[in-house]
Amino acid sequence: MRFKRAPSHLLGAKLFGRRDVNARLPIDRAMDRGEFLGRLWALFGAPKPREGGFEFYVRDSETNLDFIAYAGPRGPAYGGNVEQRQQLRRVLEAFEELLDATPPADCSIEYTPEREFGAGKWFMGCRGGRSFDVPDRRGRGAQPPERRALR
Repeated sequence: MRFKRAPSHLLGAKLFGRRDVNARLPIDRAMDRGEFLGRLWALFGAPKPREGGFEFYVRDSETNLDFIAYAGPRGPAYGGNVEQRQQLRRVLEAFEELLDATPPADCSIEYTPEREFGAGKWFMGCRGGRSFDVPDRRGRGAQPPERRALR
């Protein structure tokens, strides 16, 4: 396969959103973090955690260029070396074609959102082809009424 998990961590900046390299994607799919996770999981297995989401380090075996496929609170995106931006555009266009042809896997991750976007645990993933990104509501059922001290 042309794309494989990269063995090392790549430091880089955000280079492109998904629609920047795949204009065929409708905006709702381009921003769907759970669906993006499901397709990446089908190709590479479980992601590395990232504050507010997840990340995958990927290498293109044809060019030996590395990039990051990730999702944070602002949606799915690609990162990498800024100096390789133009070469990576073509690589990411090919990668998006692979994602389009890959059915999403059933998967789920637990994550903590960035502080400015809330607190607590959240779950993101895909089940039966449908994505989800929801807060953890376990243990938040009806609470017993408070007991008042008798005077």
